Amino acid sequence: MQKFIADPLSKSLLIQKISNKDEEREDEYVVSLGVVFTSVRAVGLIVIKRGNYVETDKSIGSQVRVVVLNDGSPYETLHSYISMGVAPFFKSYLQETGRSTESSSDKLAPSVEKKMAELEMGLLHLQQNIDIPEISLTINPIVAQTVAQCAIENRRPKVSDFGDRVEDSKFLNDLQHGVNRWVKEIQKVTKLDRDPSTGTTLQEVSFWLNLERALLKLQEKRESLEVELTLEILRHGKRFHATVSFDTDTGLKQALAVVNDYSPLMKDFPIHDLLAATDLEKVRNALQCIFGHLRKIRNTKYPIQRALRLVEAISRDLSAQLLKVLGTRRLMMVPYDEFERVMNACFDIFNTWDEEYEKLQALLRDIMKKKRDEMKMIWRVNPAHKKLHTRMEQIRKFRRQHEQLRSVIERVLKPDQQSMVEGNANEEVGLAYSLVEEVDVLDMSKEGQEAWDAACRRYNDRVDTVEAKITAALREQLATAKSANEMFRIFARFNALFVRPQIRGAIREYQTQLIQRVKDDIEALHEKFKTQYSLSKAYRMSELRDIPPVSGSIIWAKQIDRQLTTYLMRFKPFLDLVGKIMLMVNPIFEEWVAKVQQKDATVSGRIFDIEQTRNRNVSGKAFLKLKVNFLPEIITLSKEVPHLKNLGFRVPLAIMNKAHQANQMYPFAISLMESVRTYERSWEKLQVRQDR
Repeated sequence: MQKFIADPLSKSLLIQKISNKDEEREDEYVVSLGVVFTSVRAVGLIVIKRGNYVETDKSIGSQVRVVVLNDGSPYETLHSYISMGVAPFFKSYLQETGRSTESSSDKLAPSVEKKMAELEMGLLHLQQNIDIPEISLTINPIVAQTVAQCAIENRRPKVSDFGDRVEDSKFLNDLQHGVNRWVKEIQKVTKLDRDPSTGTTLQEVSFWLNLERALLKLQEKRESLEVELTLEILRHGKRFHATVSFDTDTGLKQALAVVNDYSPLMKDFPIHDLLAATDLEKVRNALQCIFGHLRKIRNTKYPIQRALRLVEAISRDLSAQLLKVLGTRRLMMVPYDEFERVMNACFDIFNTWDEEYEKLQALLRDIMKKKRDEMKMIWRVNPAHKKLHTRMEQIRKFRRQHEQLRSVIERVLKPDQQSMVEGNANEEVGLAYSLVEEVDVLDMSKEGQEAWDAACRRYNDRVDTVEAKITAALREQLATAKSANEMFRIFARFNALFVRPQIRGAIREYQTQLIQRVKDDIEALHEKFKTQYSLSKAYRMSELRDIPPVSGSIIWAKQIDRQLTTYLMRFKPFLDLVGKIMLMVNPIFEEWVAKVQQKDATVSGRIFDIEQTRNRNVSGKAFLKLKVNFLPEIITLSKEVPHLKNLGFRVPLAIMNKAHQANQMYPFAISLMESVRTYERSWEKLQVRQDR
């Protein structure tokens, strides 16, 4: 003890108590410098100095650190310290100081975090490792001595080296009893199995890999000179009962065949990537690697039912790792944007599981079809992470509704509108939410579920008073609304809260009135559409704006359609009216295309034409009139095509060429028409003067 206090090289002191209850002796107490392992029955205390000396003028607590060592497996103790204490503390420190981000200048910290996760995973691996019994095949002393002597003489031993002993029944009986013991010892390994529905993925993988190593060691012992010589002596002594069925009774060859067949699936199984993942993206990538590796099952005879149980074990590991990664965050306390990012990452993982498992199940069914001799199986799988999936859906729904309530309060019940409600509604909602923040929402135990349900009930009871205030404000505003548009504007401010029972009840009170107003507005639109474009005010306005008739009718119909769509986005009944209007637009365009293609709308022939007409002043007297050979339909066509293209219609190329030709001649034709019109008016005025 004094050396620990005064010696700067002695940094640790181990105090142990070793229990001897099983041996009916008193417990032992051991104090030693340095940390050593003595027994699984020992409990201990490690005292570590912070400095070189323990000073008398300072408190002991400020100069030493204490670590408790429990009895049992050291792997369990070390894993508990790393996973529950050291790693969470280290991760929390990195997050608080900002060193865990990619933009951080400290590149060593994330690497240390990864190494720590690998250490934790390795300790877990050692803890879950299933011990395969070490088998020792006891060799008869005479056989062992003979083999050793032949080795010295550098020759292979033979049965003749034993002389008359090969005829000695006592010697043969001893050998036969020894072989029977070998069979029983080897069967301890070859008949070993584990229940795949329990434990972890790592245990299943480790079991088959360790079993393979143990069987290979047994095979080496089976092929050793001592064993071969013993069996040869028994065959020479005609003890065939012990030799003929030896390999069959041990089952060594069959067991080796099984583990060799399973080996491609179990070797390099990427479960370590999942167990060492430190963030959600790595968890998702590890999950994809695991399911990609599972496709190797097609090249093995690994039982389908066992594969399904292995999938369940992977699900248990996934659930545990997600809880571990999320354990460093308080989901109900983090900012809402970060909360949504975490939720989206988690649900990406759940979706990845569903997609990959569906592919694996299709592969397993295909394998089953090829094995026609097998009976029908039950494909039901109970993934453990589904419980966590359900809880996270509840958490996301709860927090979204809370954020909607808070944002609506800020939007609707602004400080200048506080007169319509009593008290501060936002503060009330914040106090209600604080009741949920105290709960560990990721506690998946029965007690955790009860705590979550109780917190939700307390929150709803507290929020009910706020909802009553919002409902009163909603009723007051709806009562003063004079039209459907005003009602819709009010609903747009409150629409995020329509899932709340009280607010939904307030809407129902005005539902009949709103429906009637919407019906009236839609019927007015319908009647407007039935009156036809040519009889509407829009037709006369289009003429004033030089919009051709077909384009004008389509624009008019689309205006009605937009108004109706606006109503329907707010109120979804009367969907059939939308179809009626949308279906009427295309036939207008198709009818116009057919008419243009039938008519000869090209510009050809002479520039001027002469037609006979009657004089308006002298009844019945006919005269000849000069006319420009440019039809009005061609002018309309040149105006229709650009309008229709702007409306999104695909005008046929032939019609576009006609319109292009008309556009080239249009200014000259209009100039000639104006000149002819000026000539006619001048001629009429001269004619009037002559008549006077």
